[in-house]
Amino acid sequence: MSQSAHEYGANLTLAAGEIGALATETGKPAETLMNVVRLIANRFQTDVCSVYLLEPDRANLVLAATVGLRAESIGSVRMALNEGLAGLVAEQMKPVALENASKHPRFKYFREAGEESYQSFLGVPLTDRGVLQGVLVVQTAESREFVEDEVRTLSEVADQVSPVVSEARTVEQFIAPASEKLWSLARNLWWSWDSDAASLFRDLDPVRWRDLNENPIQLLGEIPLRELERKADQLVLHSRINYAYRRQQEYLQSDKTWGATHGGVLRARPVAYFSAEFGLHESVPIYSGGLGLLAGDHVKSASDLDIPLVGIGLYYSQGYFRQRLDGTGWQKEEYLDVDLTQLPVEPALGKNGQPVTISIDTRTGSLRAKPSHEH
Repeated sequence: MSQSAHEYGANLTLAAGEIGALATETGKPAETLMNVVRLIANRFQTDVCSVYLLEPDRANLVLAATVGLRAESIGSVRMALNEGLAGLVAEQMKPVALENASKHPRFKYFREAGEESYQSFLGVPLTDRGVLQGVLVVQTAESREFVEDEVRTLSEVADQVSPVVSEARTVEQFIAPASEKLWSLARNLWWSWDSDAASLFRDLDPVRWRDLNENPIQLLGEIPLRELERKADQLVLHSRINYAYRRQQEYLQSDKTWGATHGGVLRARPVAYFSAEFGLHESVPIYSGGLGLLAGDHVKSASDLDIPLVGIGLYYSQGYFRQRLDGTGWQKEEYLDVDLTQLPVEPALGKNGQPVTISIDTRTGSLRAKPSHEH
C-alpha cells in the first residue's frame, strides 16, 4: 500500500476523536458499536473489524459487532478465553499482531463467521478502568505486517471504544433479558440460601445441576444464550426469573434493615471476620468441616441483617478432597483442581476498578495478597 504507517496513525487518531461523537449521536450502544467498527475498518484500511464482548461469566467472548464477517454470526460466534486468537488477546491482556494468523497454534476457524478469506490479524484488549470488557480485532484478506505504530494507535482507539463496550455489555441486544437476570442471580451467593432462586438453575437442567455440584456459573456457561432463552420459554420460567431477580435487587438495595437501623456506625469501618474456611456452598470448596459451615452461616446471617461485615479467609486451589474406598476397603483421597473462573465468586475491586491488594508488614519484609480471579 502507498500510505505510510504515520499516515495510518494520523487517520486513526482522527477516528478516536470521532468515537465519542458517534456514541452521543445514537445513544444506543448496539448502533454505536456497529458505527465504530465501520469507522475503524475504513480508517485502518482493513477488510474486517470486529468487537467481541466479554460475557457475564468472564470466561467467554461473544461476537457483538462486525464489518467483514457474516452478519448472522453476531451473537452466535462464541469462544472461551483459552481458545482462538481473540481469546489469546483477552487472556494475555495485550495486543496480538500476526501476518499469517492461520499458522499460529491458537488459531481457531469459525465456519459460521466466514473467516477463511482472511490472512492477517491484529487484536487489542478493550479495558475500562483496568477491567477487561472485550477485544477489538482487525483482519485483512492479504497477508499484512502490522507495524508498531499501527498496534499502538489501535490500542489508543480501543481506549476510546472501551466505555461504549462497557455499556454495551449490559444492554439486551447482546445479553437477552432472561439470561442477564440469571447471570445476576448466579454471581451473588444470595441464591445459595434462597430456595426459589436456586430452583431456577436446577429446573434448567436437573442432571447437569447435580453433576456440577450445583454451580450456576458452570451451568449457565454451558448453555448458549439462544438456548437459554428457548429453555426459559419452554419451561415457563420468565415470571419466576423476574420474581427472583426483583427480590434480589430489593435485598441488595433495601435501607430498612436491622443493620441500617443499628449498625450505621460500622458503615465506614466494617467488621473484619477472619476464618481459615467459609462453608458458603458446596460449589465453593473452601471449607472442610463444621467450623467452616459455622463461619459461612455467620456471613449469611450478617448479610440478611445487613451488618457491615467482611469475611476474610483463604482460597484453596484444590479445596477439600473427595473420598472413596478401594477394593480392599482402604480410603483413597482424590484432590481436584478448582477453576476459579468457574466459581460463583468475583475479585474484590477498589474504587479505581483495580483488584484490591492487601499488604502486611513482617520482620523480613512485606507480604501482599490480591484476588487471583483476573482476566
